Amino acid sequence: MTARLTDPEAIRDRFSEAMSDRPEKLQKHVKRVERGALRLAAIHELDRDVCAAAAAGHDLFRHCRDAELIALSRHYHVPIGEHEAAAPIVLHGPLAAAYAREAMSIDHDEILTAIAYHTTAHPQYSLEALAVFLADKVDPRKMQRDPGLLAVAAAAEHDLHAAAAMFLERRLTSQLNSGEMLHPLAVASRNAFLQQTRRA
Repeated sequence: MTARLTDPEAIRDRFSEAMSDRPEKLQKHVKRVERGALRLAAIHELDRDVCAAAAAGHDLFRHCRDAELIALSRHYHVPIGEHEAAAPIVLHGPLAAAYAREAMSIDHDEILTAIAYHTTAHPQYSLEALAVFLADKVDPRKMQRDPGLLAVAAAAEHDLHAAAAMFLERRLTSQLNSGEMLHPLAVASRNAFLQQTRRA
């Protein structure tokens, strides 16, 4: 029986090894996200190893086409609802978490939750998961393409919940304006983060 991986440093190394055959552009993005997550971890005094591990594994399947995401998700028993069927790219996070647990013997709920919901966020996200979520969204290359993200990056240095709510509001507003479906987890996460900010 394969030993389960529970140590965040070992998990980070395992994810980095798995990423080594992914497209170079994606590898560079993941490295930038890891650096960004570690920076936020230092600012907010978070668990650096958890942040690094989740960042290293968050985009294991980001390079896959829609049909492959759906096929692999079915294989690894990832639920496919109407939102995922309409936009299969949403599956790449849940698929990475399911694959990590089943095929890579990774057993760390916080890290896998951070990975699974890094597209939509999750109302019960830990601060470490929020740091990875935001580091992904304010990747410097993305900020070059969308300068509006600079405000999210600035907010993230002071309040992770407020920054995540700000990002989700921008995304949800854009989706509303273009007539896209809103993922219920993204809506619930925005509301939860906004409530958390107001209680602070």
